[in-house]
Amino acid sequence: MKSAGNDIVALRSVDKQRTSQFRFYSKILSALEQALYHQPQFAEIPFENYVWLLWSVKESAYKYLKRTIPGLVFSPTKIIIQHIEIPVGPLINKFEGIQWESNGYSEEFYRGKVIYGSHTFYFRSKISEEWIATVVNNNENFENVWWGIQSIDDAGYYHQSKAVRTLLLNKLNSFFPGDLQVEKNPVGYPVILKDLEDLHIPVSLAHDDRFVAYSFILNPLNNS
Repeated sequence: MKSAGNDIVALRSVDKQRTSQFRFYSKILSALEQALYHQPQFAEIPFENYVWLLWSVKESAYKYLKRTIPGLVFSPTKIIIQHIEIPVGPLINKFEGIQWESNGYSEEFYRGKVIYGSHTFYFRSKISEEWIATVVNNNENFENVWWGIQSIDDAGYYHQSKAVRTLLLNKLNSFFPGDLQVEKNPVGYPVILKDLEDLHIPVSLAHDDRFVAYSFILNPLNNS
């Protein structure tokens, strides 16, 4: 079964001092991930950005898994980032295959592999001056993954929820004209309905502070 998972972290809302405390970050990073940060290639990444980058990957993987393992409980240290490629030039910046939209941010691009038990996922992440965002897939081909981010004026929960659904539906309407609805499955993940019929499009929504983001998988069969 295909699924979707994404996350976004607003960096201006991050408590840098708290993030740097062992009793905080040790609940997010495994011992191996803590050691990974000390490798030379991460020298230019502030530690708080590293912690929240990995958080966004783990949260995205958890959302992906939740659709297929409804009883799953989020345990960040059990979701292990095995590999991260950091920005080294145009190869990473191409972000091959993925369908991306944002409103004019300058970003750095990351990709890598994440493991949970017998499950392997691949991630694509972006870091701007204002946010960290991640999307995951269960293979290295992101050709059918759509991903978008938008800033909003009101950080209240109701406005966040409304704005991210509007952003998503505006994109989906370019494929499926008509009255679409976003509803919540009893497990908690979003589903897309048209005329009360489930379109079976794997969707993930995220918001933090003044930023909202979506991802979805749109295979050719969805759009037939």
